[in-house]
Amino acid sequence: MKLAEIITKYNCKVYTPSLLREKDINYGFCSDLMSDALMIMNSVDNPKVLEETILITGLTTNQSIRTAEMLDVEVVLLVRGKIPSLKVVDLAIESKVILLSTEYTMFNVSGMMFKDGIKGITYNQQW
Repeated sequence: MKLAEIITKYNCKVYTPSLLREKDINYGFCSDLMSDALMIMNSVDNPKVLEETILITGLTTNQSIRTAEMLDVEVVLLVRGKIPSLKVVDLAIESKVILLSTEYTMFNVSGMMFKDGIKGITYNQQW
């Protein structure tokens, strides 16, 4: 699915419009615990998978941006209508992480994305 489709279909607000570009999103991962994201996503040995992944979280702190940066994940989607601080937006821009938000809950947006063909990432999954 194209990033532009995700933005439109899930009514996303874009906090880093200067970073937007044509991008495929084929994988997703949800967590509010960045330690879980690091553990599970560090098990992915195919860099193309991480390039095509969206990290879905309710965590609006620098941790979510730093985690995405460490994992080479370029898109973070905040759920439940959460609004990041200007400091977090600035860090996303500096880190070249596309930062989005949606009013949907994590459960609902994940289910809709799965239904639309975005695959989930699990621990030690073979790619």
